Amino acid sequence: MRLTQRQVILALYLMLIIGSILSLIYQLILPHVYDTSLFIGSIAVIPILGGLFLAYWHGHEWSRYAMLILITLLSGMLIDENYLYEHFSLTAFMPPVLALIVAGPAWLIGTTTSLIVILLIRAGGQGIYTDPITMLIYTMVVVGMFMARIVMDNAQQRAEQSAQEANAALASTRIHAEELAQKAQELEAQNAQQRQLIELVSTLETPAVLLAEGVILAPIIGHLDSRRARDLTKRLLREVSGHNAKMVIIDIAGVPTVDTSVAQAIVRTIQAIRLLGCDVTITGISASVAATMTHLGINLNGVRTARTPQEVMQIA
Repeated sequence: MRLTQRQVILALYLMLIIGSILSLIYQLILPHVYDTSLFIGSIAVIPILGGLFLAYWHGHEWSRYAMLILITLLSGMLIDENYLYEHFSLTAFMPPVLALIVAGPAWLIGTTTSLIVILLIRAGGQGIYTDPITMLIYTMVVVGMFMARIVMDNAQQRAEQSAQEANAALASTRIHAEELAQKAQELEAQNAQQRQLIELVSTLETPAVLLAEGVILAPIIGHLDSRRARDLTKRLLREVSGHNAKMVIIDIAGVPTVDTSVAQAIVRTIQAIRLLGCDVTITGISASVAATMTHLGINLNGVRTARTPQEVMQIA
């Protein structure tokens, strides 16, 4: 179970109030232990402690220091005279213990010093509190409390600093994660745009135009590599199937050179289209391209050719 300092201080208030009430009842029940000053002090301190308790309950931090001053004064003034000269009173430990809990090291030293001064004044500078051994032991205990409070405060400061560093690291991690998420979204948007551009370029590189009912024209411009040939084949197969075409005209007037790989790509495209029951005609074969194909031994036997797409349409 973890208790906060506020909860502990409230519990101390209740303990002091209950202790004062029990002391009052004890003196009333047992007249032989009755002490007038202690009895009056108990009657006076109960409402004062109650008021300080309510003040602290409502958030007034000054009340805990007022309580500490009150207990120090009462401890010094109400200790029986027998404990001024011959015996050491354990009540002398109450102010430093309370200061250790509700205040800090400075208050611990202050309340202890104030209590000893009050007791020495009452004893006229004599008594048990002038005994070196007694005061040495008392001082050692108080110094031990002082050191314990310093260690506790340092540990609390380190814990708070670690918590702040952890929160800062967590905030930095969240910011970094948000930045990464934003960059990922931007990258995804860029990839989507790039895919659209690639699709657009592919469409422009492998156009297919419906010339007439059942006739598709596929003009090829530029070098026909394996990727373009594959895209051209896919597009023509899709167009032939979608339009139920009976003829495809592949115009290569825009192809500057035709080598073995280009010719093989065209042949494979023609063969794929023919599997759908569609005729294929190649147009636009220039004199230089024809000479190159002849020199390379490229054979287009079985493939119909024409000079222009218009010529094919006239024949058809």
